[in-house]
Amino acid sequence: MLRLLPMTIALVMVVSAGIVHGQWTQRWTVSHAIEDAAARLERLPLVLGDWQGETLELNREQVVLAGIAGYVARRYEESLSKDAVTILLVCGSPGPISVHTPDVCYSTAGFELIGEPDLFALPIETSRSTAEFRHALLGKTNAPVPTYLRIFWSWSAAGPWEVPENPRVAFASNQVLYKLYVIRELSADDEPIEEDPSPAFLRILLPELEKLHSRPSGSGPRSVRSEHPVLTTDLHAG
Repeated sequence: MLRLLPMTIALVMVVSAGIVHGQWTQRWTVSHAIEDAAARLERLPLVLGDWQGETLELNREQVVLAGIAGYVARRYEESLSKDAVTILLVCGSPGPISVHTPDVCYSTAGFELIGEPDLFALPIETSRSTAEFRHALLGKTNAPVPTYLRIFWSWSAAGPWEVPENPRVAFASNQVLYKLYVIRELSADDEPIEEDPSPAFLRILLPELEKLHSRPSGSGPRSVRSEHPVLTTDLHAG
């Protein structure tokens, strides 16, 4: 359970930061398109190639208050290398989903930005397109044991994954918006991105997300929840 703590804090901050903006982001209005998008998320497989997923749970009431219609929070571990990443994939109205990036909201959990966020382009072989991400390194260095996280994030309106300068304006005309975080804990702040397994994981994850966009919500098997211990968090913590 201790190995999940930094990731849990990260997920907590992503969701809780959105609550303060709930009044102006249509949080009480859920269209059929949003309901359909939320249902699709449940079909993301727990097993992605050699990566085995473990389901994490967030506080349901506060997820709703944050304007999140549906989410997937999981820790995936690669069977051979034992590399691990945590993902948070959310969907909802563009208002609440377009705001809050980790370099801003994680500061309330004691993390500081190390360097500037940078762009990362990842080709998707299955669709011959390119997914855009931003990534940043954050650290909590004032703790007895320093914690470092590298986070990739991007948005999609059921199309390409993009990181516009102003997501709230860029996606305002869409009915539904998805946001994806891929989070990895580092042992030090000088680990080069070339050695990070997150891009390799994304190459497996993104084609599966394309399938979710193209598959009718009522078709296909539902993913089965992991039998690993469910982690429930208080979003007011931290």
